[in-house]
Amino acid sequence: MKTHIFINPKSIPVNDRAFNYGDGLFETILVNNGEPLFLPEHLTRLQLGCKKLKIIFPTKRLIEQSIKRSIGKTKKCIIKIVYSRGLSEHGYNYNNNIEPRLYIIKKKTNQTRAPLFVSLGYSKYSLCNNSYLSKIKHLNRLEQILGLTFVGKNKNDNHIVVDKDKNIIECISSNIFLYLKQKDQYNFVTPNLSNAGVDGIMKKVIMKYMKRKKIKITERDLQQKDIYKYTGAFICNSITGIQFVKKIENHRFDHSIELESILGKFIYE
Repeated sequence: MKTHIFINPKSIPVNDRAFNYGDGLFETILVNNGEPLFLPEHLTRLQLGCKKLKIIFPTKRLIEQSIKRSIGKTKKCIIKIVYSRGLSEHGYNYNNNIEPRLYIIKKKTNQTRAPLFVSLGYSKYSLCNNSYLSKIKHLNRLEQILGLTFVGKNKNDNHIVVDKDKNIIECISSNIFLYLKQKDQYNFVTPNLSNAGVDGIMKKVIMKYMKRKKIKITERDLQQKDIYKYTGAFICNSITGIQFVKKIENHRFDHSIELESILGKFIYE
């Protein structure tokens, strides 16, 4: 089955299912010195999403070549992959021979560096559980938009969203880690995303790095009421890197210079 490829398009057809129904997937990749960072990890998550949505996955080589064409001679930018099931007529149904459409879009990076230290609040919107669609980067991000919409006049830098059981899931567009330091040992915990949330690329890379460094890290349910038990926290995504948390609402955290040094490769300049 043919995949139609569009490099830096200016528009999409109005009958594209990505536009009409969010029927597809996306990845957002930082490019530095002309190289897309963590590209294998992004493509692995995209492939998992295709398996879940039952969309034919194009070859990784095809995507890599398309990204290279999109980047051109640009040294620093953001590449957004939008992978649509394809074009269809009115209604949710589609033909069995529908042909996917791969959009590779080059964007400018924000010239202002994201702050290294952030304060977090809570969104008043609770994420719905959906174990089948959790972790992947499907195009329907309405819950994240509602998460941001329901922060009101909150003046924090970012906001945590929880599920119906008050389990912390993630921030609006970042994953979160909390840690407890005892006798020079760091014990990290990051929320279990089996029922909701996006399994971020930076999160997975950091977890792999910590395990290689023999730093204890656990994925499990993390109750909102238990944050005061932890020494410190940070959030991360593949575009901004690591940001350390000063406070969550009125609870303040310590900052470890030692930890900043350990995780320095994930702090973007």
